[in-house]
Amino acid sequence: MMTGLNFNRSLFILFLAFVSYSYTPQALGQSKDEFSLFEKELDANSSAEVKPSSAPKSTEKKISTPAKAVSAPAAKATPAPSTSPVPAAKTAPQPTKESPAPANPAAPAQTTPTPVDAKIPETVAATVSTNSSEETSDQKIERLKKEIRSGPKNGALIVQLADEFYKKEDYEKATLLLWKHVDKIDRKGLVLLAKAHEKRKEPNEMLRALNVLIGKDEKDFEAYSLMGNAYVMSRKTKDAMESYKKATELNPQYEPAYDGLIDLYEKREPPNLYELRILYQDMVQNIGPRPQYLRKLCEINTMDATYEPAVHACNEAIRKDPKVADGYVYLGISQKALGEDDVALKTLKKASKDFPKSELAQYQYGKLLEDQKNYVDAMKQYKAGTEADPQAARSWLGLATSSFEIRKFDLALIAFKNACKYDKKNAVAFRKATTILRNQKNSQWIGKFEDASETCTF
Repeated sequence: MMTGLNFNRSLFILFLAFVSYSYTPQALGQSKDEFSLFEKELDANSSAEVKPSSAPKSTEKKISTPAKAVSAPAAKATPAPSTSPVPAAKTAPQPTKESPAPANPAAPAQTTPTPVDAKIPETVAATVSTNSSEETSDQKIERLKKEIRSGPKNGALIVQLADEFYKKEDYEKATLLLWKHVDKIDRKGLVLLAKAHEKRKEPNEMLRALNVLIGKDEKDFEAYSLMGNAYVMSRKTKDAMESYKKATELNPQYEPAYDGLIDLYEKREPPNLYELRILYQDMVQNIGPRPQYLRKLCEINTMDATYEPAVHACNEAIRKDPKVADGYVYLGISQKALGEDDVALKTLKKASKDFPKSELAQYQYGKLLEDQKNYVDAMKQYKAGTEADPQAARSWLGLATSSFEIRKFDLALIAFKNACKYDKKNAVAFRKATTILRNQKNSQWIGKFEDASETCTF
């Protein structure tokens, strides 16, 4: 009896040892790495991560089913010779384990290769679909997750996954992933991290990422430009300007840094035309005489009353790109300022005719006609300006004043209302017209103008 008990006890201990080995975390594939921990931070519900792992099991079942279905008819195709094929059937399974195809040369070619042929296309198709350019964003994300699990220290894969999150506008996941592996990611990953925080309107976190980047390379001009964006977001204009200027010093051809400075100078009231002129001159010199830079120089010089340089810049802009109205318009304004009235009239008339959808061209030509007391034609041009841009307050005001001069009070009242609607500063002109009617004792229109002008306030 004691011997039997000892024997049973030994078997029981062996059984427990086998069970404990089978259910270790390594055997179950549950070993934790940094990436799996990250996934738990992102997704509290881990069931979402189980679905991809269960998919391959179902595909294996689908592959084995047609293999049996194909092999069954093959067995029925040669039932007659029951004696000679039997030994071949017994010997055939042994070589098929190592090399299925040449197991039985006398047998039909379909019998042994059929199950293999059924599996190979599925496997190849799965590999091709994974690596193909038609891979969806979600499929790519799942593939990258699997690759990162097998190599959690691969920084390039981590950056690729974060980039996919960024493209899907899931900026929170991108920042969480990149900060978790900030010691592994390269420059591209740090720039992506800063841009993701920019999308989330987080300037302080953006600056933290950029400081890491500049710590690795103090001459990284893109980092300084992005730092300027962060300071703008924080409303630290002086720091933003210094960052943008540092970026242009490090790389005089880096356009985004110039754009940041231009935006700051244009938002001043009034705009800093002197600094803007210098910036565009630098861009022409360092980046090249692009037509958009020349057009801005043409406009800035015209607005700043430096008309001779304006004429030169406008002509250069037109020569580079004759399909934009602005160059012609500011050229005409500068010509008029230089006393070339006839030439200016022709230039602005051509601009309004060639560019009917340009509110600027219609307005400036109308303004020139109004200055020449040609109110009828001026009214037509201003009306064309309101059609080109229904919210252009200046064209509505021009239409109001010109139509008021030729006593078209119904049209003038509508135009004054719209001019005031889109810019409350036009209330001054509206009240001035009301005062004129009051002085003229125009009882028909005085009440309508008074009621409408009183509602037009700053």
